[in-house]
Amino acid sequence: MYILGALIAIGTALAFAVVGTLTLWSGVNTLRTEVQRDYLRTRAGAGTRLTTTLVVGLPLLIASVFSFLGAVRMLQVALGLGGPAV
Repeated sequence: MYILGALIAIGTALAFAVVGTLTLWSGVNTLRTEVQRDYLRTRAGAGTRLTTTLVVGLPLLIASVFSFLGAVRMLQVALGLGGPAV
C-alpha cells in the first residue's frame, strides 16, 4: 500500500511540475508576443509598460513558484522525508 501511495505522490509531483512549467512558459510567451503587440499599437509609455509587466508577470511567477514548491513537497512525501510518520 505504501508503494501505491508513493507512486501516486510521484505522479502528483510530476503534474505540479508540469503545471508550473507550462504556467511560466505561457506567461513568458504572452509577455513576448501579445503584450508587446499592444505596446506598439497604443504607443505605451515606460510607466505603463512597467505596470503591465508587473501585473501580468508577478502573478504568473508566484503561481509557478507555488507549483514547484508543491512538487517538491509531494516528492518529499513520496520518499518519506517530510513530516512525522503516522
